[in-house]
Amino acid sequence: MDFIYNLFERPLKPGTLVRGRFKITSLLGKGSYGLTYKAEDLQTGRLAAVKQLRRRKRHKQEEIEFFRQEADFLQQLHHPSIPSLTASFEEKGVPFLVMDYIEAPNFEELIFHENQMYTEEEVFSILLSILEVMQYFHQKGIVHRDLRIPNILWDGAAIYIIDFGLARRLGSRPSFSRKRKKEHPLFRELSVRSDFFALGHFALFLLYSAFEPESKKEKSWEEELVLSPAAHRTIRRMLQLDMPYETAGELIMDIKKITAIK
Repeated sequence: MDFIYNLFERPLKPGTLVRGRFKITSLLGKGSYGLTYKAEDLQTGRLAAVKQLRRRKRHKQEEIEFFRQEADFLQQLHHPSIPSLTASFEEKGVPFLVMDYIEAPNFEELIFHENQMYTEEEVFSILLSILEVMQYFHQKGIVHRDLRIPNILWDGAAIYIIDFGLARRLGSRPSFSRKRKKEHPLFRELSVRSDFFALGHFALFLLYSAFEPESKKEKSWEEELVLSPAAHRTIRRMLQLDMPYETAGELIMDIKKITAIK
């Protein structure tokens, strides 16, 4: 069924005017819940990110509510590293939300298009910046559940976390939506540990950016990457291979030791 919806899902064309105010300029990306566009806010003259609920998600009330929940979360979160909500509305029966547009590349672009490579020290310094934002929304009772390289932006000075479409309230009832193929269940766990688990994989992505294999034989990250003992222990705990972290504060303390930040 998803294939049929995707086949007939046509993104809005550049020049399309949404709500008489937001002029679409380009498609930024397709996520689990939405198509996100870059747009010009004709009222303010500023750029905006416009998110449209995907066609396949419009036929279940639960999915519509989850889309609206993202707007609720953004209204509650007031942090310079999280986009602010500009508007939330329906047009022709299709839910939209509008956020600040952040002019910064994500780590997918930095690694695969700009060929950026990161040392252990740089990776853990970046993790520290992410964790300070994560600690903020965890304290608000929100778990992101989608901290992948496309959803973390870096402008060279500041980190930004976007796409709260899969975020949930801690302690809420789990949904029974179909899981992605080959996806580890810990990515979607309704616990802060799911964000630590995702961030462990994020760290490995960055660490592998500077890795050059010496053979074609497939090995584990523990065999291939040369890491300090402290970094190795921290990643194992993030991936829940050893005793998992329970709070962002606990993880921050360990990373500060690695980066020698007092």
